[in-house]
Amino acid sequence: MDLVLYHWPRYIPAVFFVYYSFMQVRGKYTFLQKIGLSIVLFFISAPVVSVIAEILSSWFFSVLLFSYAESSSATFFAIHTAFVIAYDIIAFIIPLILYAKIIGLPVAVTSTWYFQFVLQDRFALIISPTRGTYLVVYAIGLILLAIVHFNEIDYIRSHLESLNWKAVLSFYFALFVLMDSCYCALYFFNYVVSEDIDVLVIWIDAIVIVSCAFAAGFSKLNVYLSKEQTKKIDYMKKFQESQTDIIRDFATISEAKSGETGEHIRRVSEYTGILAREILNDNVDVELVKVAAMMHDVGKLMIPNEIIEKPGPLTPEEYEIVKEHSAYGNTLLSHGDSLIMNIAREIAYQHHERWDGKGYPQGLKGEEISIFAQIVAVADVYDALTSKRSYKEPWPADRARTEIIIQRGQQFAPRVVDVFDRCYDQIEEIRLKYKD
Repeated sequence: MDLVLYHWPRYIPAVFFVYYSFMQVRGKYTFLQKIGLSIVLFFISAPVVSVIAEILSSWFFSVLLFSYAESSSATFFAIHTAFVIAYDIIAFIIPLILYAKIIGLPVAVTSTWYFQFVLQDRFALIISPTRGTYLVVYAIGLILLAIVHFNEIDYIRSHLESLNWKAVLSFYFALFVLMDSCYCALYFFNYVVSEDIDVLVIWIDAIVIVSCAFAAGFSKLNVYLSKEQTKKIDYMKKFQESQTDIIRDFATISEAKSGETGEHIRRVSEYTGILAREILNDNVDVELVKVAAMMHDVGKLMIPNEIIEKPGPLTPEEYEIVKEHSAYGNTLLSHGDSLIMNIAREIAYQHHERWDGKGYPQGLKGEEISIFAQIVAVADVYDALTSKRSYKEPWPADRARTEIIIQRGQQFAPRVVDVFDRCYDQIEEIRLKYKD
């Protein structure tokens, strides 16, 4: 009991840890739950866990490893230090798990926060010559840390996912091992909470202070790099939005000339989104594909008006001219290097290719055809079949659906047709929503 009371200054940071933790989960727990969690948080706080670990490790050495005390000081110190470091690492595992559960954030984030308190406690223990000055040193450490990150606190709170927490946690863990070793040295040579100062104490204090300064600098660097990355992402989003607006305007012009129905491009885009969500990998932005799909017939801008606007069936010669719109689309979109422009180019160039190799303009077959073009091919044909044209009446939806299924493995990619059939209700809902 005397040893527990001896560490009373360290319980004040433990209370601060409880307060800080509840600030991160405001509104998440009821009043009664907060009372119970306050007790749990207090006992899993870094200072309290450290006190318990120190008491148990002291007993372990005094009872079970006493025989090693008769060996050389260097050997005993090495054994003691290795044991304490390993023991402390194990001692913090359960508190870290509980803390992550309570806070409800990724383990890397909560572990970094928790280790920050561990390091602050170790820093104050090593630097403090007395129990009373422990709180002073601890407070100074908090103030300095707040100054370092004063202009970044709001950013950190709002960009938790963009920060490289694992890198900072790794640095903190290495610093924890170093500080534990320094604390063991002070403990072994009876300098813990001692006013005696000599070269060893000054040297250890200097090592700890410089190491902590590097840790603060590394943390600040991590925030800086995250900010730079965020700026780049924001710029690319604005650039992408600008390109998207251009593509929409371009598609509107294309639609006006193509002689197709007013909502054709909108429906094809929506159909494409439904199919793409089921087919594409998670790392492909479906919204980009939806926008790119609007450009599938942009090449028709290069086709003469008298052919595009012809009310009746086309002659074979006229049809060959119309088929050139795929190559024209590839040419028109080939000057952009962005992802969305590359996707739009592939779609414009290949959406009339067939799975069996009988399409145009390149005669591609199977997986030679871009997956984006495979998807838009089904979306485009289904909408063409169910829409009125100057040369035909619209097909009933069920008949158009059957035709798409019949062409599985011939005109269309099997997996795209399978997804089309499975998601048909969603597609039909879009067709009815954006009717001409």
